[in-house]
Amino acid sequence: MSTYEVEHNTTDPSAPNPSSNNNTTTHRPRRPDLSTFFATLSEITPDESSSASTRHRPHAVPVPRDISAAFYTLAEALNVMRRDGAGIAAAAAGGIPSFGPEDSTTPGSDADGGNGNGHELLTEMIQSLLQSAERPPKEVEGVSEEFCDVLDRVPKAALNSSQVCPICNNPFLEDQYPLVVRLPCHPTHLFDLECVRPWLRLRGTCPLDRTDFAKQEREKAEARKKPVVDDDEEEWDGMYG
Repeated sequence: MSTYEVEHNTTDPSAPNPSSNNNTTTHRPRRPDLSTFFATLSEITPDESSSASTRHRPHAVPVPRDISAAFYTLAEALNVMRRDGAGIAAAAAGGIPSFGPEDSTTPGSDADGGNGNGHELLTEMIQSLLQSAERPPKEVEGVSEEFCDVLDRVPKAALNSSQVCPICNNPFLEDQYPLVVRLPCHPTHLFDLECVRPWLRLRGTCPLDRTDFAKQEREKAEARKKPVVDDDEEEWDGMYG
């Protein structure tokens, strides 16, 4: 799926402009590069050309090491996002906190930059990913790309300046072309698509309330496989069966 730069035929407004004056203040990127994560994910998930109900590729079972790599890669990307958000507060506290499987920073600590729920959520997501990386599932249980494609888009006119992405903790309207989606579990669960999409593809849950969308997808797929019994046919079998 293309990023919003491609979709809107524009450049990332948060990226430095080489033609701008050196005295011009540039904003930090809204999120780290996730190309490595999606490249890893593509190797361990079903073919995108297959139907949404197909969850397995015959003769192509991913090994635990590859699944762990996907969890570690996303955890590292989210940790970069958390570090960027900590900014000056982290530097004043004595430097940027280290990253690794041993990272057990507690929500609300100085390493969170004192930014409250946004960084607390990031910390919880990172810890969850690291736990799964240590004990990887047999297969990726995230949602399909189709699920992400059909999420409700929130128009820019419906956003206000106080609304922020719960993951990157940036105001939606700081982005000139915001791609904000609403998750189906709750009308107030809004996210930058490019922030929530990796989590959904890997974990399949709402980051806020852990509603399991991937499980719902699998249940719907199983229901579609069941043969539909015609009522008239069922009655006939009962009378003459």
